[in-house]
Amino acid sequence: MSRFRRVIALSFVPIVSTLAQFGGTGTIQGLVTDPSGAVVPGATVTATNLATGVKTSRQTTAAGLYVIAPLPPGTYSLEAMAAGFKPVVREGVVVDALATVEVNFRLEIGPTAEQVTVTDVAPPLNTADARLGQTLRNEVYTALPLAMGNAPRDATAFVRLMPGISGTGGTYSAGNVLGAQPNSQEVYIEGLPLTDPAVQGEVRYLSLAVSVEAIDQFQLETANAPVQYGGAGNTNFVLKSGGNDFHGTVYEYFRNDKLDARGFFASRRPTHRQNEFGVNLSGPVVRNRIFFFGNYDGYRYRTQTQPSFYSIPTEPARQGDFSAFPVGIFDPLTTDCSRTPCTRSPFPGNRIPRNRISPISDFFQSFLPPTTNSNLQNNYLSSVNVGYNNDSTTDKVDVYLNDRQQLYWLYTRGRRKQSTPYRYGTLPLPYADARKVTEVPTSSQIRHTYVPTANLVNQLSFGVARFGGWIENVTMEGQYPQKAGLKGLPPGEADSSFPEISFGGPNAPTGWRGTNSRANEEVHNTFTLQDNLQWTRGRHALSVGFQMQRMQVNMKERRYGSLATWNFSNTQTAGFDSRGTLLTNTGNSYASYLLGYVNSATVIEDWVVGTGGRYRAYGWWIQDNWK
Repeated sequence: MSRFRRVIALSFVPIVSTLAQFGGTGTIQGLVTDPSGAVVPGATVTATNLATGVKTSRQTTAAGLYVIAPLPPGTYSLEAMAAGFKPVVREGVVVDALATVEVNFRLEIGPTAEQVTVTDVAPPLNTADARLGQTLRNEVYTALPLAMGNAPRDATAFVRLMPGISGTGGTYSAGNVLGAQPNSQEVYIEGLPLTDPAVQGEVRYLSLAVSVEAIDQFQLETANAPVQYGGAGNTNFVLKSGGNDFHGTVYEYFRNDKLDARGFFASRRPTHRQNEFGVNLSGPVVRNRIFFFGNYDGYRYRTQTQPSFYSIPTEPARQGDFSAFPVGIFDPLTTDCSRTPCTRSPFPGNRIPRNRISPISDFFQSFLPPTTNSNLQNNYLSSVNVGYNNDSTTDKVDVYLNDRQQLYWLYTRGRRKQSTPYRYGTLPLPYADARKVTEVPTSSQIRHTYVPTANLVNQLSFGVARFGGWIENVTMEGQYPQKAGLKGLPPGEADSSFPEISFGGPNAPTGWRGTNSRANEEVHNTFTLQDNLQWTRGRHALSVGFQMQRMQVNMKERRYGSLATWNFSNTQTAGFDSRGTLLTNTGNSYASYLLGYVNSATVIEDWVVGTGGRYRAYGWWIQDNWK
């Protein structure tokens, strides 16, 4: 167990042009003036979300400045009103997450009964937001080709193709931003970080738990991001929300080998099937007040590995008959080093007597398949079935209690599991270097927004991110060592799973099992509490925030508490030359195995199976947007 030193960081920017954002939302700001250009204090500016009908109002300061935040991404109608002036309405204002849209109003003197409506204006230049990055909206995002591999379409895949991204960023990261080191960016959902205590920028919380069909838009921030966003670059994903109208979608994307052409040399089409299917449902619970969005996404993958040759012992060799091998097999019991040079006698006819074969070795070899040709090497053609299942759900509820208070809840969960023990080409079980992996990423957020006065907004957020990964040894239930009569091994993989055996030297067979067969587990937990306060006064929009995180790592390198590995070499059955030097090009490791002569072995029994880490992180910030 270890603990990081507490660090409190202050980020103070006296004059900036990027407004600090609340929880992955957007902002509309601007000035309200009269026909002479003088500012109009106390004017009311109201933003109406066209999808939900929710209205958000703010008043201008003594300097004529208004700031409307937080605003969920969407299209808004904006209205400015003041006593003695005609109301002005600006239609079709598009707001993206993390973006600040500047809309200035010039009010005309006249009765409030008359209204000026602006329905069509040129897209404004972005003079309020100096961030470097890009937003990809849903209509563009879902139109881009997203390939399915052995997992569903990855919501983070196109981040790697955005400007400023290089490399892959590591196994589970979305790439390196502006040449930064791998695993240095941060990933956000709705403005709250999905900080993983083991891999910064971990994307499986999204790729396995959030369907592409559930994402409304995402942003890549490469520079000048709002002060509360950490990492060397960051990505923020905004999920779809419900509105005043019910919407439903049923979808399926698939690839099937029955639609593929047969190869020129192949006698049949290899199995390759991918199906991603799901449903979206959204709408109101109470119109203009409570909205929901839900998504279920399922993915099924079935294929066969490319046929590959592996080396297994020939049928005669399993009986101790090595007469077909080009080198001599020597009896280790005849070794005589009492007088120099050392000598060792060969087995007559390169055949090991049946009564010399170890019953333990004979048991372990009894599951071998027959060879597919008569070669000594590359004599078994193998193709195994590979399959993955993934199921995920994304659920979101927005509650507008009144003009001053809003609640938001989000839940995502995915589960990816193999349908077979195989991940790639290998020998069949129980000799396969195979395992079953289960990955379960989960995240949840709850957020409360409170507007105590017209120029003061507070947002309190709490989020939980959890990733669990379990690797199962698929031969544990066989209890092979116990059935073979192998004694004295500690409980766990050592005395229950099929042994992990390697063979060395000339004409050696392919090893049995391997490092990928070993069982382990890991569980990562991150708890995030964040509070943001924004105060608008005069020409200033001041943001003050605080974030506290508790992170946990729990790991079991050997899930069952023990491990045994065995190595066999040709050395034990090799001969000596006339000078007593061992002939390393003679003998055979499988002959040594049959005789039960181990070259080396490792047996591990854990005193402490599980290890873990606990980390605490604190941060606070102040940012002043001075117009």
